[in-house]
Amino acid sequence: MTLGTCPYCKGRVFSKEIMVQGQKVYLYTCENATKERDISDTYVFSVDATCRFRVYSNVFRRWNKRSFSEREMRTLLQQGQVIVRLHGRKGTREYFKYVVTDKEYGVSVLWDEEVA
Repeated sequence: MTLGTCPYCKGRVFSKEIMVQGQKVYLYTCENATKERDISDTYVFSVDATCRFRVYSNVFRRWNKRSFSEREMRTLLQQGQVIVRLHGRKGTREYFKYVVTDKEYGVSVLWDEEVA
């Protein structure tokens, strides 16, 4: 399913379901960010990959957010930012933060910015 336009190369960003360590995870990836297996059986960007925009739906798992949804990714691609709800380590504290695209990591949390 196409979610929007890549913020870096203007290619299509789509969602695909994959299995990671036995769990179903969605991968949001640019059509130009293709990966392939190398000799050591690890995935690397292919020679013809012109973009590196890839985000896994479990990217915020360490902050007790189960999944970064397709709706949130669509909003991020359209508006350049999205507000996500994160939780403290024990799951008791709840806070909202802005998330923006990041060339190296896919997405980044703006920890210093307060959500109004």
